[in-house]
Parts: sequence; structure tokens; C-alpha cells
Amino acid sequence: MLPSEPTRRVLVLFLVALAGGCGRTEAPGKNTSRVPVVQASILLITLDTTRADAVGPGASGIATAAFNALAKRGRLFSRAYATVPETLPSHSSMMTGLYPAGHGVHENARTLAAEHPRLAERLQQAGYQTAAFVSSFVLAKRFGLSRGFEVYDDIEQAERTARDTTDRALAYLATPSTKPRLIWVHYFDAHT
Repeated sequence: MLPSEPTRRVLVLFLVALAGGCGRTEAPGKNTSRVPVVQASILLITLDTTRADAVGPGASGIATAAFNALAKRGRLFSRAYATVPETLPSHSSMMTGLYPAGHGVHENARTLAAEHPRLAERLQQAGYQTAAFVSSFVLAKRFGLSRGFEVYDDIEQAERTARDTTDRALAYLATPSTKPRLIWVHYFDAHT
């Protein structure tokens, strides 16, 4: 999918931020007399139905200062494309590393099969604390993306605002942790 396609297509912008002061741990089984291995925390932000040229450093004709600052502090993946132009299948691909033909979710309102390992599970096994805050019912727990997340803050109504989702994520981040974190924050506002 190319950025010039209509905004009704789902293009997910990945911003993975390496947050300062995140949990640091020794690599399992490593000699502690060596320099410790830093496991950086990961912030995954997904925006529903957003073109790459609509936000961040590559935005055309609009200033997105918050996204620009976040991209500057972390890692920006500027060539991230949706595997399918629909929310649940696309996020299923992100969380499994599989194309829809591999994970079997080709449209919304389907369930991701239990046989497919999720990103959150793998990071949790590596010592990460995991949390997700999603803004759309399309990504509700019942559809299978929640596995591996210790906290999966979803909704029962159709959607919630970015402000409400951000407030929930920030409240979670206010709790101290000695572990590195995977935090996924999904915003739906851009869809409309």
C-alpha cells in the first residue's frame, strides 16, 4: 500500500520510542561482572487509517510537534506498510509477524487463532512488563490480540477518544517498574 492511496486505507505508523529511565536488566545467564545488557522499553503507537505523510517528521502541510519529538527520541520506521487495509487483520500481522494468509484473520470481527505466538507473549517471556490501550472495539480482547499483555485496556463501545486512551496509558506509566516495558497505544480518532 502506498502513502498516496486514499485515507480510508489502513496505514499504520510505527513509532517505537526508547524511553529514558526504562527498566534495565542483565541478560539471562550472563556473567554479572560484564557490562549489563540494556533492554529498552518499547512504545508502539498505531494510528487507524492514517497515511504516512499525515503525521510525524514526514508530514506534508501540517505540524505534528508531539509526533516529531517522539520520533526524534526513539526509532522511526518510515517504511511501515499495512499488510491489509483493515484494522484487526493488520494489527494481527503486527502482533504475530505473519501475513493474513498465515494467521487467518482477513477481516474485522474474526478471532486470531491461539496457535500463533504474539509479540507480547515473547517479550513477556524475555522479562518485559506488557500493557495495551486500544481505542476501538475492533481490537477488543475477544478477538485474540490480548494474549501476552498483562494489562489490556479495551472498550465495549465502538471507540474512545485519543485523550481518554492517552490518559489511561499515562496513569499506567505513573506506576514504577524495574522491568522494561512494552506499551501498545492504539488511536482510532484519525479514522473519521
